[in-house]
Amino acid sequence: MAIKINLGVDVHDFSSNMRTENIPLEQFKYNLLIWGRDRSEKIALLSHILNQFHARIPKVGVLLIRLDAHEDSNFFYLDKTYEYGDSDLIIPYFFEREQNEKNREQFENFINAIFGFHFEMRIVIGCVLRNYKVGEFPSSFVDFLEEVKLYLINNPYSEDFTQSNISSVEKAIELLQEDPILERTLWISLQLPEWLKSWSEGETVCIDLSQCDLYYQRLLVALILQAVKNYVPYNNSELPIGVIAIEDADEIFQRPPYEEYREYYGLNSEYWDELREQNYFLTKEQIEEACGDKSYLSNVQFERIISRIILDEFQYKNISLINVCRDPSNVYDIIIRLTQIKLNLDRIDNSNY
Repeated sequence: MAIKINLGVDVHDFSSNMRTENIPLEQFKYNLLIWGRDRSEKIALLSHILNQFHARIPKVGVLLIRLDAHEDSNFFYLDKTYEYGDSDLIIPYFFEREQNEKNREQFENFINAIFGFHFEMRIVIGCVLRNYKVGEFPSSFVDFLEEVKLYLINNPYSEDFTQSNISSVEKAIELLQEDPILERTLWISLQLPEWLKSWSEGETVCIDLSQCDLYYQRLLVALILQAVKNYVPYNNSELPIGVIAIEDADEIFQRPPYEEYREYYGLNSEYWDELREQNYFLTKEQIEEACGDKSYLSNVQFERIISRIILDEFQYKNISLINVCRDPSNVYDIIIRLTQIKLNLDRIDNSNY
């Protein structure tokens, strides 16, 4: 008999065109979204679902990423919990068996998004990457960024462009050095991190990032998802080969206000267009000023890597992603688009979901 996961709430089962509480396991390949105002209800439902994976499907590992501190951890059965600051929590900043054009390009996009670098910094990062073989990568993320800074100094493009990007890299280095825990957590890893090994073997693992601020959480979650994506090969499984659940995903996957960006740019578009034509580019600071948001580059690039690099590949690698949020209208469009099972706990009747 096919395995079904009980959701504890009556929903429309698209595979049978019937209303049911029990969803076939294969549908979890297409992700699950839980939302509503009452956090305790959402977490109780999430734990109910994840505990079934643990009890009934021992070969499917569960990775729970906790982003907020609440007294509800007792709801979950966990084989192992890693808290931010634990010495055995190592998150690789570059994790791949070998360098090739694809993983270099993905890494360039990751670094740009995480630190909000200028779009053209991807070229600089790519040039630095080509100087290394995997085994020769600096173990420290800070050391790698120092190499990027040195490349900018030795290969200046223009004074404004070079100084703007050197400043961006220096701020990124300062960010990492401000927190010794963060610096020692991010390392190059040629061996499988312990948490990823446990997850791949079917255990239920929690990485607790609730003590980090939003900036650190975005950085760490991006690198966690990157490591999972790079480790799991493409496969033709009819069932999910692993589950990743993210609590309180609203802020980390918050949809950028594109309409506001366009309106703000339109207030002075002739000036910015003319400046771009004169200089062939706008600096990071000018782009952010033009769009009215100092986080503009980070916001738009972070959504791009989550959409095109992470979630698009997760569906071809049969990794199930479960997100828990307050309001799905505020999260990335691709999360809604790639989600088949949607549970709105604010509605008694879930017939439309």
